Amino acid sequence: MRALARRMLAGDLKPWELTFRIHQRYGHELSLTERLAELDDEYDILEYGDRTVDQVDAEVTAEARRLAAHPRVPTDPRGIPGVGDQGNSRSR
Repeated sequence: MRALARRMLAGDLKPWELTFRIHQRYGHELSLTERLAELDDEYDILEYGDRTVDQVDAEVTAEARRLAAHPRVPTDPRGIPGVGDQGNSRSR
C-alpha cells in the first residue's frame, strides 16, 4: 500500500486508481487504508453528491502522503525492541 501511495504521489497512478486498487485489495477491513476505501466509494457517487472530483482527489492525495510517511513495521521480530532481544532481563 505504501508503494502504491508513492506511485500516486509520483504521478504514476491517478488518485482514483489508488483508491480503487486499495479498496479492491483491502476492502474496508484495514484501518490504515479505511479512508481510501471510503474515498473510492465517494468517486462512485460523485454525480449524486455535492463534492467535486478535485475535492476527492485532494483528500486522496493527503491520505497518500500520510500512508507514504507511515513508519514501517519490521516483519522480523528481532527488529522490534524487547522482542527476541538477548539482552533483556527475561532471557538471562
